[in-house]
Amino acid sequence: MPAVPLDEQGRVELATAVVGAVNREYPHRLIQELNSDADVVPPRVLNPSFFGSYDWHSAVHSHWTLVRCLGAGLPTEVSNPAVAVLDEHLAEAPLNGELSFYSGPGGRVAERPYGWAWLVMLHAECGRLAASSPDGALAEAGRRWGAALEPLSSLLRDRLVEYFASGLAFPIRDGTHANTAFSLQLLHQAAAAAGDNELSSAVSAVGRHCFSKDAPLPWRGPPSGSDFLDPPLVEAALMADILDGGRFRSWMAQVCPAGVTPDWGPTSFVPDGADPGKVHLEGLLVSRAWCLDRLGRALGPGTPLAAAALSGRDAHLEAVAKIDPSDGFGRAHWLPTYLVYLEGWLTGSL
Repeated sequence: MPAVPLDEQGRVELATAVVGAVNREYPHRLIQELNSDADVVPPRVLNPSFFGSYDWHSAVHSHWTLVRCLGAGLPTEVSNPAVAVLDEHLAEAPLNGELSFYSGPGGRVAERPYGWAWLVMLHAECGRLAASSPDGALAEAGRRWGAALEPLSSLLRDRLVEYFASGLAFPIRDGTHANTAFSLQLLHQAAAAAGDNELSSAVSAVGRHCFSKDAPLPWRGPPSGSDFLDPPLVEAALMADILDGGRFRSWMAQVCPAGVTPDWGPTSFVPDGADPGKVHLEGLLVSRAWCLDRLGRALGPGTPLAAAALSGRDAHLEAVAKIDPSDGFGRAHWLPTYLVYLEGWLTGSL
């Protein structure tokens, strides 16, 4: 089982699982609005780039994982299949099919905001690979994939800015895909990677509008049974990124006042790779680890709350090390992304 931060063998295991997942069309969970019988088509027809990995958003972020792993380094026997699948799926023709779907009525709200934010992240990661890879062939591949993704990424980026700025009456605070704070966090990271100052400013403004006046948050208690995000923690991680140090510490005193002791130990449950809810709880261990890391570092050394956050992070990392993300399709179609994303948080490379 890969340990985080990942070594080469860990990346090999995750990338191998992802290559298998993104090429697997079934089982599949479609998330779309049907407007006529003509909309009922197989996933590979509806979404010719992102038809695998059980659902569209998982397919999108699994492609991000492959690009990320290629940038970090993979041996030839793994990098070749990864490049081949990215060349196939991130080519102009299939991405035009994706653009056609999202430009039409069926794609009006499908996969908003989580899948859309991951698509913007994927585009930014291709740009990062193009700009930073010492391998000329990989850098060229990043440019090629990024250029093909540009129209779809621009469409979804602009829609998300509009949605968060004027189409969302209140932030969504649940522990799954609709969560507002996490999608804002993804967009903030994509903006930093792409040098998109306009997007970064828009995200910061929305984050402050949604969360800056929050009363004390519900830090204690068990999660819902299918959560893979901890709403107060993902909110705190976002605010740590969009507020400067002093303002963030003041905000934390507001949402976690003196005398409140958050329960930042890992959630206990019996794993079951065949149950989507239980697999989500495995992802919760991973996401809590990166949020606690961000929170502990933002609060600074020497404070009890920071010490509690970093202690909780370490306990979560121990639990994460026991997860085998390639054990069954229920895990392999999405958990590798969360482990690679966690590494990005821990190494400051997102």
